[in-house]
Amino acid sequence: EAERQNQLAARLADYAEREQAYGGIFDYDAKTERLQVVNAELEDPAVWNDPKRAQDLGREKKSLEEVVETLTALGTGLADSNELFELAAADNDDVVGG
Repeated sequence: EAERQNQLAARLADYAEREQAYGGIFDYDAKTERLQVVNAELEDPAVWNDPKRAQDLGREKKSLEEVVETLTALGTGLADSNELFELAAADNDDVVGG
């Protein structure tokens, strides 16, 4: 049982490292920041005076949201899985030790 827990812990650690790497590949921080800028520009009523610019910003926003939301969901899922694993391992330790 301990060996299985170690394997699961190693897998979760590997997934967390990959998630960090993918965030770097997709430049998560820069895309998140750019998404905030694009959203701010789209909130400015003056942007609609240039329909092409507004349309380009809308497309960029959609593209950025897809990447940012996907990477955020992956990161959250990994963190949740790791937390559940740690709780289960601690619960198992209590059962085995107690």
